[in-house]
Amino acid sequence: MAISKLEYEKLKEYYDFQRKKEYNREQLLYAIKHITNKADIEIYFDEVWARLKEKDYQTPPDDWVPKDSQWQIEGEIYNAK
Repeated sequence: MAISKLEYEKLKEYYDFQRKKEYNREQLLYAIKHITNKADIEIYFDEVWARLKEKDYQTPPDDWVPKDSQWQIEGEIYNAK
């Protein structure tokens, strides 16, 4: 379920950080899927994610929409590219 625009505006900093975190999770998962076999994806992801520091998170592009609807803002539509 998407975040309402009103709720987003109330807690903008919180949601912006959670969306930034989600963007980095998606990017890491994408990279790992392309360098390892399917059986090892979870192991590698967990290992690298645990070592990734918040200060090293990349900022998502302005037009990025999370795959997980929990972090989408009302009106956003995820478009798999």
